[in-house]
Formats: sequence, structure tokens, C-alpha cells
Amino acid sequence: MPLLAAIKRVSIAAGLYRPARALSRRLRRFQLRDFRAHVELYRSFLPPGALCFDVGANIGERSEALLEAGARVVAFEPNPLALPELKARCSHHKNWTLVTAALGSRAAIATLHARESSGQSSLAADWEGKVIATYHVPVVTIDAAIQAFGSPVYCKIDVEGWELEVLNGLTQPIPVLSFEFHLTDRDITKTRACLEKLAQFGSSHANITPHETASYHWADWMPLTQLVRWFPGDLRQTLPGFPYGDIFVRRDPA
Repeated sequence: MPLLAAIKRVSIAAGLYRPARALSRRLRRFQLRDFRAHVELYRSFLPPGALCFDVGANIGERSEALLEAGARVVAFEPNPLALPELKARCSHHKNWTLVTAALGSRAAIATLHARESSGQSSLAADWEGKVIATYHVPVVTIDAAIQAFGSPVYCKIDVEGWELEVLNGLTQPIPVLSFEFHLTDRDITKTRACLEKLAQFGSSHANITPHETASYHWADWMPLTQLVRWFPGDLRQTLPGFPYGDIFVRRDPA
């Protein structure tokens, strides 16, 4: 891993990262399959040119897929350690905007706990992973982001245990929203609170994509009010692979 990280840093500094990544995807076919699957997932519900928020963009995997799907993307990422790769992946694209801030329930300055694996970095001090640095970062709300950029068709939230705080900064419905969930006792309680928050915005349906996949877990979407009562149901037994994933909440037509 240290050698891979060093090679990545050199390729970014030399401006060779994007062609090297394109070659890597072709050689490692599972990466290409995963990327294409997420592109098709987003195309299934996004009209061309749709505005999307990528909250917790990390190194840009979902921003890349959203852009390929034809979306306009505003990415929110406060971690200085992730920014070089994120920019190398996406900054060339005219439809991509970066905001180097975290999202939360109110405007503030907060402590980001940067972890050895950048995807585990979080404002939550007790999240998993080895902390290698801390940074004071600005925090804005989704409402403030909507005021600045417009209302998104889709908002993806992946903030490692900080999802409820992000949603508490939202006071208006978004047509499609997804957030990460984990099936630990502590995080089940937080996930229910997230679902209850979203249920306040009116009639919606929900589905689940298991960990890092682009396939829905259920053939039929579940009414959100039903999911609030049911969660986590049998997911500990039926969810394939690792016990986490993303919940997609889709507003019903008026």
C-alpha cells in the first residue's frame, strides 16, 4: 500500500493520473464493471444535465460515475488528504464543482478526523479506522448549498457516521436522496432517525443497494413509512457481503 500510494502521488504530480487510471480500469475488469454499473444506476433516474450533490466525495468515485451519466455535480469534500486525487479525477470536467467543506446541521468549524483509509475519514471522532491527522474544516448545511447552487435532483450522502447531522441541515425535500447505513446497534438507531427525518417531507418509497454495489436489494420499492417501522428487519441475514450499504429514498410524484 505505501508503494501504491507513492506511485499515485507521483502520477498526480506529473499529470498522468487520469490516463493511468483509465488503463488500470481496462486491465482490472472488475473496476470497469463496477463503474459502468453505477453509471447505469444513475442514468435510470437522472435526466440529462440533472444537478446532483456528492456529499462526502472522498476521492471521486461517485462523482466520476455521475458525470459519466450526464449529471452536473457539486462535490463536497473537506479532507485535504483526499483532495489531490479527487481533483485529478474530476477537476477537468466543466460540469463538476468542488466545495472544500463538510456538511452538517448548522454552519460551524468542526474537527475532521482523517484516517489511514480516506474513505473512513469523518467528523465523528469514534468512527472506525486509524486517525492519522486532524483538521479544522468549515461546515455548511444542505439548505445553504441549495441556496448557492440550486435544488439537486439527487443527493448522495456518504459521511461515515455523520449522516443524521447532514440531514438535520435540510428543511426541504429532494427528489432522490441516498445515504450510507451500517447494521451495528448504534448505527441502526441513527439510520432510523435518518429515515424518520426524510419521512417528514412527504410520501416516498425506498430501496437498498448492498455495500458498494449498484443493484437494488428489493425488486419492489418499500413505502418509506413502512421502512421506518421495519428497519433493519432481516437485513442482517439477507444482505449479501458486508453489513452496510446505501438507502435510496425517492419522493412519490405529487
